[in-house]
Amino acid sequence: MAARLNAARAVAAPLKAELAPAQEELAEARVIRGHVSQHPERFSAPEREAVLERSEELATRCRELALGIEAARATVALLEELGGAVAEVVLAERMRIARDLHDGPLQALSNLVLEAEVLERLVQRDPQRAAAELQQFRSAVRDAIADMRGVLAGMRPPSVQELGLATAVRRLAADWEARTGAGCQVKIAGEGRRLPPEVEETLFWIVAEALTNVERHAQARRVAVELDLRGESAGVRVRDDGQGFDVAAAAAPGDVPRLGLLGMRERALAAGGTLEVRSRPGSGTFVEVELPINIRASS
Repeated sequence: MAARLNAARAVAAPLKAELAPAQEELAEARVIRGHVSQHPERFSAPEREAVLERSEELATRCRELALGIEAARATVALLEELGGAVAEVVLAERMRIARDLHDGPLQALSNLVLEAEVLERLVQRDPQRAAAELQQFRSAVRDAIADMRGVLAGMRPPSVQELGLATAVRRLAADWEARTGAGCQVKIAGEGRRLPPEVEETLFWIVAEALTNVERHAQARRVAVELDLRGESAGVRVRDDGQGFDVAAAAAPGDVPRLGLLGMRERALAAGGTLEVRSRPGSGTFVEVELPINIRASS
């Protein structure tokens, strides 16, 4: 734990040292850019392009450094507050969200800024071509909005209590299929039975995390999700035909891929249940969870 805290603190120091001169250089670049914009006739086309590109590069770098510093500070604060395995799970989820945002919407928005700069110059030189390019620009904006909605949808899952566990899991599987292109078959025994809210929430999140792990690591073509809601315990089984992995190695300290399994195990144990993972390289993965139903459920 102490090593993680020290590592997080160490990350912030060089970023801070790099940010100050980068901000100064950016300020100078913006002054030059303003001068070029006011007197474009004094500069050649390559010179104007170089000034614009350098300004955007510096702005992007400053944003990245600021985000890195803030992320390091948040990591330190979280590790100090929570500590242990729970902090690792939360950090893994934060990293996933940051990665999804960076690889999708943020990258698209950065590209849109550059395209807007090009359009601004193109309008003056070739209005007819600029009108055609504007159509593509609108399409790119719509795609960026769709990507952002997808990320937000992943952060705000369907309400299990409103939809019921069976419907929520089937919707989750359908969304997963649409996103990954792989098949996901869902079978539910005792579908009409409602369980205590905390049990249904835990089961849903374990299925969601299992599918996320398949998407990230398994390279699977088919996944089978089975829920058994009968009897005095509730069970979940998720099986995929992916590449599999060494379970013992993944459970070793410091191994990043174990965080998804750790999250599922933490949820199962918190609910008084058990989680078993069986896998080996080249043979897919099988995850089984059993949760007790401690409160009488309606049927």
